[in-house]
Amino acid sequence: MYLKLFNSGLTKWTWVFIILFLLCNEAFGQNYIEYQKIISRVDDDIVANELQRATQRLDTLHNQYDFVFAKHCIKALQICCANNDSVNACKWLAKCFKQGVPLWIVRNNELTQKVFNYQLTAHTINSYDSLRTIYKSSINIDLARQIDSLMTIDQRKTKRLNDGFILWRYTIYYPQWLRNNKRQFALLTTIIDKYGFPGEQLIGLPSEYEDSATSYKNIMFYGPHLYEGKAYIMLIHYYSNSRKDINGKLLKNVLNGNLPPYQYGALNDFMALYGKGRNNMHSYYNVWHTDPNENNIDSINARRALIGLSTNESKKRNNVLWFEQRKNKVANASIILE
Repeated sequence: MYLKLFNSGLTKWTWVFIILFLLCNEAFGQNYIEYQKIISRVDDDIVANELQRATQRLDTLHNQYDFVFAKHCIKALQICCANNDSVNACKWLAKCFKQGVPLWIVRNNELTQKVFNYQLTAHTINSYDSLRTIYKSSINIDLARQIDSLMTIDQRKTKRLNDGFILWRYTIYYPQWLRNNKRQFALLTTIIDKYGFPGEQLIGLPSEYEDSATSYKNIMFYGPHLYEGKAYIMLIHYYSNSRKDINGKLLKNVLNGNLPPYQYGALNDFMALYGKGRNNMHSYYNVWHTDPNENNIDSINARRALIGLSTNESKKRNNVLWFEQRKNKVANASIILE
């Protein structure tokens, strides 16, 4: 097995991670690579319409993990409602509120709005404010504000680069954008070293989701794919040029649930695409960018499996289904997939 993995083009840090993972697997009670593997299997259950089996798998997340991503909470609630399972819907509704899912999203989703008809969920709905207080107390609000401020700067400079006066884009705005990327990267690595990767577990969901007027159209069209991605996007911008990686830090945060595996995979896609020639030791995960060499699909699937992601074929299947849902304007009435 190890020889096969060695020949699959894994990077140095991936090998370090594999060794640590194999040696320390039992020491981690809440292993978010195993978590992601469960979610990948749940998607297969959804596509096969095996909703009861999906619910049983999700029980593992509910019972064994203190933190569950908001997207997966509402996904579990959708499954329960589609299966008319009011008992499990009640516990997942409470988990939704504890993980920051706004009440208006539950009320306006065509699957989860069923909870307002269940007798068992009435107390949980009435407890929304107190459950949201639990959510607010679980995140680092000061750190969230700092990340918001950094993102505001990032977006302003990115917009200027993309939309500014054409003669100044690459003479003035691009050098400014590059300098800002380096400055933001230095700040983010300091934050990662001190707190961990500032994703959803640490800083919660974006505040825009709280305002239905701001988010309603997107949620209705795309479905409730809730996620926090500001630090992730800033790193995407940084790795849009050839840079030295921090995969050792990032992999640690994948394992502890601070960084979703797909975000790690996407960052490495950028490193693989923009790395320099023979010196580029990074490999694709086919999350954001796709390896142009189709013969590498087995090694790509091996890398994806190591961080809990489904196969590339399953990812493509989910993307096709999501495209059809949006085309037919039924995404908000469908169970979300990865």
